[in-house]
Amino acid sequence: PAAVAELALAFQLERLKVTEALAARDNVVVRLEDAYTSVRQKTATLSRLERELEILRRSSSPSSSNPRALMQESQCCDSFAAAEDETEVEKGFSFESHVREIHSGVLFYLRVDGSRPSAFGNAISGAEKTIAARHSILAALPLPSDIPEDELQPIVLPHSYSLGDFLRNTTGNIRLKNYRILTQITTYWCPDREEHGYFLTPVFKCTTNPRVITAHQWSAVDVLGHMREPTECFYNKDGKWYYAGTYRAFRMDDLTTQEWGLLSTETTQALIKETLAGRKNVSPQNTYETGQLYAAGALRVSCIGLQCIGFNNEVYHGALEQSRFVHLPRSLGWTAPAAPTGRHDASNDDSKTLVN
Repeated sequence: PAAVAELALAFQLERLKVTEALAARDNVVVRLEDAYTSVRQKTATLSRLERELEILRRSSSPSSSNPRALMQESQCCDSFAAAEDETEVEKGFSFESHVREIHSGVLFYLRVDGSRPSAFGNAISGAEKTIAARHSILAALPLPSDIPEDELQPIVLPHSYSLGDFLRNTTGNIRLKNYRILTQITTYWCPDREEHGYFLTPVFKCTTNPRVITAHQWSAVDVLGHMREPTECFYNKDGKWYYAGTYRAFRMDDLTTQEWGLLSTETTQALIKETLAGRKNVSPQNTYETGQLYAAGALRVSCIGLQCIGFNNEVYHGALEQSRFVHLPRSLGWTAPAAPTGRHDASNDDSKTLVN
C-alpha cells in the first residue's frame, strides 16, 4: 500500500506540473494578444496624427489657396480612418489564426470584436485544475487506523486566553514540545479526506537590520521547519480551537498567480503581514508593493501538505479536560461548550469557493 501511495503521489505531482505548464502557456498567449492590440492601436493613432499634421501644414502654407481641396482631403482622411476601424475585425481574425497556428491546443479564443472574454475564465479554470490536482494528491494519501469515529469536541477557552498560552502551560501527559497552530484563513482541508490538508506560508520574508533600521533584506525561509518531524496540530474553525491529530508535513507545488488572484482579502493580507513581520516601520505603501510582487509572481507562497499519520488520544482528551478546569475569573469571559463539529460542517468565509 505504501508503494501504491507513493506512485499515486508521484503521478499526481507530474499531472500538477503539466497543468501549471499549460496555464503558463495560456498566459503567454494572453500577453501576446495584449501586446499585438496595443501596437496596432498605437500605429493607427500615429498614422492619423501624421495625416492631420500634414493637413495643418498645408493649410498654413501660403501656396494653399484652395480651401475646397483641403476640405476634400480632410474628408478623405476621415474616411480612411473609418476604413481602418472597419478592418479591426479582420485583423482580429488574422491574429487569432496566427496564434492558433503557433499555439495549437491552447484553450483560448477571441470574440469577433477583438476582446478576450475567456481570459479570466481560463485563469479560473487553470486555478480550479491546480486545486483539484492538489486535492487528488491529498486524497491518495493513506489514513491512520486510530482516527476516532466520533466528531471532534472543541477546546473551550476564555476569550482573552490564547491557545498558545494554554498549550505552553499544559501539565501531565500533554506537555507538548512539537506542535503547530493552524489558522483558518490560510489552512484548507481536502474535501474527499478532510483529515489531510495544506496551509499557505511565504517562501520569502523581509527583515530589518537591527543595527540599521533603514536597511532591509529579503531571504528565503525554511517553510517546513520543525514540521519535518511528526507534529501535533491544532486548527481554528469559526472562532473555536480543535485538536486535529499528529501530522507529517511535506512541500507541494507553490501557489500559482492565478490562485493568488482568487484568494480572499483576509488571506492575502495575512500572508503579506507574515511576509513583513520581521520588517520595522511597515507603511501602507510597503504592504501594497508586497501584494503586487505576489500578484506578479516575484514573491511566492508555499503550499505545505499536511498528512495525518495518527491521533494522540492522550493529547486530545487531556486538552479537553484541562481546558474545562482552568481556574480563571469569570470576568475574563467564558464561552459555553459548542456542539461537536467536523472540519467542513460550517462554511469558510475566509476564502473563496475555489480555494476551499
